[in-house]
Amino acid sequence: SGINAEYESSGINAEYGGSIVPLLTIEGNLIIRRNTARLLRNVSLDSKHHLSLLVHLPMIVYPLVGPEELEEDAMEKLPVDLQYLDKERETDLQTRKLLSDTLFQMGGSYKVRQVFRDEGYYELLKQYDQWEEEDDARERIQNVIYLIIQDDGEVDLRREGELPDGWETLEIGGS
Repeated sequence: SGINAEYESSGINAEYGGSIVPLLTIEGNLIIRRNTARLLRNVSLDSKHHLSLLVHLPMIVYPLVGPEELEEDAMEKLPVDLQYLDKERETDLQTRKLLSDTLFQMGGSYKVRQVFRDEGYYELLKQYDQWEEEDDARERIQNVIYLIIQDDGEVDLRREGELPDGWETLEIGGS
C-alpha cells in the first residue's frame, strides 16, 4: 500500500528504528537516553522519515508519560503500550526537550497529526505540559499540542526545507 511504500523508501527501516528507539527507556544511563533522543530529533528534521518514526511513536512518547489518571474512554484510545502506566517521567530536562522537538517535527506531517488525534496523544501530552515546570520545555510541548488541536487549515506549517523562525539557531544544550 502507499504507506508501506513510503515507509520502505523513507531510509529508516523497522529493524534500525526498532533497535534504536528502545534505548530511550534504559534506566540509569542518561547519556544513552539523551543521545537517542538527539538522534531521533535529528532524524525527524527530514520529513521523509516521519512515517517510519510513526511506527515507534508510543515509545518516543513513553519517557514523557507519568502515572496519568485519565478518563476511561481517553485511556482506551491510547496505544496499549501507553495505557495504565505506573512510572516516573524522564528526569532529564534535555531529553524531554529533544523528544518534544521530535514530536513537533513529526507533527509537520498530516498523517502524524491524524495519529496524534485518533490515538489520544493530546491527553497524555496535556498531562505532561501541566507537570513540566521549566518554561522552555513547556513551550516546546505546547507547540506540539497546538499542532494537535488546530484544524489543519489553521496550522502554519513550515514549507519544505524551511525551519520555523528561530530554529536555525536552536540550541538544545549540554552533552
